[in-house]
Amino acid sequence: MDIPICEIYPTIQGEGFLVGSPITLIRFQGCNIYCSWCDTKYAIPFKEEVKVPLKEVLKKISQIGRKHILITGGEPFAHPVLGDFCQILIKEGYFVQIETNGTIWQSVFEKLPRKGFYISLSPKYSVNYKIDPKFSQFADELKMVVDKHLTLEVVLRKEFLPLVEGKKLILQPEGNKEENLKRALELLDKLLKMGFYARIIPQMHKLINLP
Repeated sequence: MDIPICEIYPTIQGEGFLVGSPITLIRFQGCNIYCSWCDTKYAIPFKEEVKVPLKEVLKKISQIGRKHILITGGEPFAHPVLGDFCQILIKEGYFVQIETNGTIWQSVFEKLPRKGFYISLSPKYSVNYKIDPKFSQFADELKMVVDKHLTLEVVLRKEFLPLVEGKKLILQPEGNKEENLKRALELLDKLLKMGFYARIIPQMHKLINLP
């Protein structure tokens, strides 16, 4: 088994509910959508040459020595190997967190131990694409990047509503910019007045200058 990885390194989880956790970050190469403000554009193209044998990946993870694995991209779910890879990691005793744009689902995750993995649904741009409905059931957090494109109507789309009602919504100001923090505060105020709950969590790793 070869894994389409462009980088792997130890760091701190800088986003979402698990912020501050020591992790091994594994970045999959290749994404099925394009965001103009993406801060990892080098991971967007699909490249056949960027594949690492499973044995080498497991060795590197073991050397790093952190039990929390973050798989990001690119778009991890765009790669059929993701499910089998996660199954192996979970059997090896790792806790696997996956960040996804929510466009592609893999049914293998319906059979994996629920305590073994954590899905961070992070829709991109103005979310003008279809979200697979399975993520409403399996996502552990809904992380919305707040910029001039994000509206209350997008946040409350039908497929996101179960996660918003379940208090899983995170508003993340894009780039930690002041104007986006203001937008996040305005959105939060509107949501609270409607009886919903959300949290504003900036990108901590950027605040402390980590990759």
